Order: sequence, then structure tokens, then C-alpha cells
Amino acid sequence: VFLASLLQFLPVKLVIILLLGGRIAASAATISASGEKKAWLVLAWVSTVAGNLSLLGSAANLFVCEQAQKDAHLGYNLTFWRHLKFGVPCTLIVIPIGLILIRG
Repeated sequence: VFLASLLQFLPVKLVIILLLGGRIAASAATISASGEKKAWLVLAWVSTVAGNLSLLGSAANLFVCEQAQKDAHLGYNLTFWRHLKFGVPCTLIVIPIGLILIRG
């Protein structure tokens, strides 16, 4: 999740999914059919959760940051470090819950 967050820019994310997604699923398929489904679920979950960790983790985070700065009433400057103070605890809470759901 942490590595995926650092590499989460949309073009990088697409390349990783296109190049590695099929290989990961194919490897899991050699174990079982349900393993293949679970591999795709894990890949989707990691790419989603990784966007929560840092400001750079998701294109949507960058859009929100830009709009917050442009707001005429607030003009909030959401920096990388301010977002990280929120993103790290949220990600740390979501990871165990997601792992429980995926294993279930």
C-alpha cells in the first residue's frame, strides 16, 4: 500500500495494472480459481487505499487541493505534510479492516 501510494500517479498506476495485473492473476490462478478472483480484488483494493495515504496518491487529491486554494472564502493551502497527517492514520485504520474483509 505504501509503495503503491508513492507510485500512484494515474499513468503509473495504469502501467502497473496493465503490465502486472494479468501476471499476478495468472499466478494466483495456478493455485485456484478463487485465488485469481482474490488477486484482482487485492489489486483493486491496494490501488484504492494507496490513494488515501499521501496527497500525491491520487489525482483526485490533487484536484481537491487545487480547488481548496482557489476557494474565495477559505483559500486553504493543503500541503503534502498537512495531508499526510490525515492520510497516514486513515490508511493505518483501513488496512487491517480491508485485510479482514479480503480474507473473509
